[in-house]
Amino acid sequence: MPPAAVLLDDWLTLRRATKPGAIRAHLAAAMRDEGLLKDVDLFQDAFDYAAAFHRTMTERDLREHTVEQVLSLAMYTLGTPIPPTDPSLRRVAAHALEQNADQVAWCDDAVPFLEELGARKVPAALVTNTIFGLGRPWEERLAKWLPTRVLSRDFGFVKPHPGIFLEAARSLRVDPRDCLYVGDLLLSDVWGAQRAGMQAALVDRGESEEQGTYRANDVRLAANLGVDLKTVQPNVTVSSLAGLVPLLH
Repeated sequence: MPPAAVLLDDWLTLRRATKPGAIRAHLAAAMRDEGLLKDVDLFQDAFDYAAAFHRTMTERDLREHTVEQVLSLAMYTLGTPIPPTDPSLRRVAAHALEQNADQVAWCDDAVPFLEELGARKVPAALVTNTIFGLGRPWEERLAKWLPTRVLSRDFGFVKPHPGIFLEAARSLRVDPRDCLYVGDLLLSDVWGAQRAGMQAALVDRGESEEQGTYRANDVRLAANLGVDLKTVQPNVTVSSLAGLVPLLH
């Protein structure tokens, strides 16, 4: 029986970076342009420290943070405290995401799959972990197929927390048991979706440097949660989103 709805991960499932790490340089430039710092190189080191700290905290309790919180901590370490609620940090994040939009591209199989979902009128939602958000250019592009989007920075918890999956199902008004979740990570995507009662498809396009980084983070999170990834079994594994089309029939 085809799924009543399809929920999709974003990064390395639908989209990828054409220039990994570019967002950090855009953030530094935006901070400089906002008049918040002078030493860009020192800021980038401080940002890496702050991001690592927040990532470690998230791995303990699955609570998400925002890029504004990371920027705030980075500035604190530089001796110039700025609260995360300061409007300047929101402007910095929005500007950096707009500048970074051209360093992000669709995965080759993403648009054909989204068009297939649309043609079959399958309800779909984006469910993804991000401290940044999507940025205006990509918000507009994604909205065509995915008007329902649940982002961890807004929801407050990251995948694999079951709540973020259930929130998407609630927004689509479908039973979680009738949903198919599609992602590229065993813990955050497959294990998380299955804990929420959903079917889970793993997209495994092979190894890349960026994919390796995300998988390593997923393995570390699994260890922190006491989950043996060898016991996690996707309901289906495909090498391309096209391999999921027969499940929609």
